[in-house]
Amino acid sequence: MREEIRGLYELIRDRFYLGDETFEVGENRYEPVALFGIITCILNGRELIFGEYGSGKTTSSERISSIMKGLPLEFVQASTIHGHPEQTEEKMKATLDLGILEREGREVVRWKISVFSPVLIIDEINRLPMGKQNIILNEIDRNIWSYRGETIVFKEDKTFFATVNYHDLGTTKMIPPLLDRFDIAIETGRIHPIRKRIIRRGIRDDVLRDRRIARELIDYIRENNESGKVDEILNFIREKSEEFKDKLEDRLRQEGFNVEIPRDDELKRMNREIEKVEVSEDVELFLDYLGQEVYCQLGLKKDFSKCDGCHYANFICSDLYAISNRAEISLFKYSKALAWIEEEDVSLEHVIALLPYVIWHRSEINYKKISEIRDMEKDCCDELYAVKDMIADVKRRWEEHRDYQIEAYRCVINEDYRRLREIARNVNHPFFKSLVREI
Repeated sequence: MREEIRGLYELIRDRFYLGDETFEVGENRYEPVALFGIITCILNGRELIFGEYGSGKTTSSERISSIMKGLPLEFVQASTIHGHPEQTEEKMKATLDLGILEREGREVVRWKISVFSPVLIIDEINRLPMGKQNIILNEIDRNIWSYRGETIVFKEDKTFFATVNYHDLGTTKMIPPLLDRFDIAIETGRIHPIRKRIIRRGIRDDVLRDRRIARELIDYIRENNESGKVDEILNFIREKSEEFKDKLEDRLRQEGFNVEIPRDDELKRMNREIEKVEVSEDVELFLDYLGQEVYCQLGLKKDFSKCDGCHYANFICSDLYAISNRAEISLFKYSKALAWIEEEDVSLEHVIALLPYVIWHRSEINYKKISEIRDMEKDCCDELYAVKDMIADVKRRWEEHRDYQIEAYRCVINEDYRRLREIARNVNHPFFKSLVREI
């Protein structure tokens, strides 16, 4: 199954999104849009894609979703939600059947296509006003859809992509709870001049289109879009998806790409294997250390204005607001998936490479840190670069304290509290203070 995924990565990288391989893990380099798009589809995760308008955010999400989920491109596009100030719950989720309401006085909810699609793209999500962003919090977090007292709880999760334009006159700030629902955030970056030539001539995606199957899917959902027919609709989508996967594989072979698209049972097996991937002890130690360093030592509610002159001003707590529990769960899921693709256990290299992409969109960054790196040459936005720089600093501190950390844990196990207090006093780091607090 790993070979299938590697083959699909190469297909997307070479045929459908021609970005540069800027994501590095050890000696391996990957194109982040293709790699994380594939992993997000396998895990049924949630991914944000940042970039300038026209940089390929939406088209890459559509193409990757079409390939990985076995859905005609037209169906993926038909189920997309578009962010704009006039967007409403009725346009995004469901409406009442006005005919039945007028004739019988009953409220029958008719759900939109996007509710049933195995993958949902929210295009330009930051054009939704802040008040309307709340409407989709539970849907993105748990794939539970509610409208006028009626609720659909899906047995299986779905994949979410959302595109984000850099700030312009039409965008609004995304609310922190919504940002925290997304596992990972990437950027569409610079593109090599030779690849740019190909893009200028247009990347054909006809192979991903099938008007007949798309029409059948759309018509079936519209005819049966009541809450009581959810299982029927999902089974129909699954059948048509398998049919399209067979056709897509044949079409791609004719173009010289001998790839296999994973079926539903294979995707489930992949997730079971990914879940079993081991995590190295160094990863656990590093995350224990980082998780305590990010806390403010002067109070539970962080205020960057307190950092000036603070004893801990050189730690990550003075630069990064928080690392949420959801962020750590996302980090584990994506690290395990990446390690599974590379046929390895989760190493510190995997975690250090992934951490910035998991937390840069979720957490406020001190403006002083941004000002430090604003004028440096870099191949990503200021916020992502700042988090990469912070994590590198934490790693250096952790390497100096690793042996003390292991000894401190031994002291806890052996109840040697005198030595534990001595280590905490000498090292004077929030991690060791946290151990002493429990005595």
